[in-house]
Amino acid sequence: MSDLNERIEAFYRFLWPFLAADKARYAYLDEPPGGRPASEFLGEIPARRGVGPGSRLVDVGSGKGKQLVELSRRLGCHVIGLDPLDENLELAAERLRKESLQDRVTLLKGSIGKMPLEDASVDFVWCLDMFNHVEDIDGALKECARVLKPGGSMMNCSAVGSDLLEPREAQRVTYRIGINPDTLSPERMAAAYETAGLHVIECGTTTDEGSPFLEEFDEGMAHHALRFGKMLRARSRVTARLGQDAFELLSAYEQWNIFLLIGKLTYCVWVLERVRP
Repeated sequence: MSDLNERIEAFYRFLWPFLAADKARYAYLDEPPGGRPASEFLGEIPARRGVGPGSRLVDVGSGKGKQLVELSRRLGCHVIGLDPLDENLELAAERLRKESLQDRVTLLKGSIGKMPLEDASVDFVWCLDMFNHVEDIDGALKECARVLKPGGSMMNCSAVGSDLLEPREAQRVTYRIGINPDTLSPERMAAAYETAGLHVIECGTTTDEGSPFLEEFDEGMAHHALRFGKMLRARSRVTARLGQDAFELLSAYEQWNIFLLIGKLTYCVWVLERVRP
């Protein structure tokens, strides 16, 4: 019997009994995952690091302000929202007005590479799902260390590649959506933290068993695979509606999320402390 036939027989010897077995043995694989949004379970980190009333936290890349509201209400501290886009700052300001949080949140225009903040002026730097867009890794982290008080803390949650991610896949997906592929390397990030004077207190992914940040998938993740499949089956129709550039951008975005779903990418969480002089 050939090697191929042996592998075929081994596969079906496993598959048919498995499918015919009592579903209770593997029903958990079909249950809704029930994962929480990252901002919800990571929001516990600043509190563990002593952030509360009287503290100052900066949300780098604050976007439309959803996390500003959550962090302000959860922690009771003063929150600074930093974003480079005027449109995002306007939307965040409107959200804060609706939530009556204008006195507890300050909005500033700026980027992680050049923050309009004084040296040693904040207790915590919050960086959620934006660092993969950073071009100057070392410069950005040195800037984070600069604005932190001695002993202050930072949380960075960003994607890293696993052994399953092929170099050509990484290049194809990251280019279109403005990701710096160097940020996908845990080793590169670890070296940059050390250079910036940021000591790693905790580190773990959101998917590895035993990680302090293990979290089930958000149920909405699966819709990216379904959407991408539909796009590929109706490529000409979707392209005619959106245009070729938009199709390529959306394809890259959906593949990025599929890679997170199947483990080619995973989110890594670092909790860091500014080294005291």
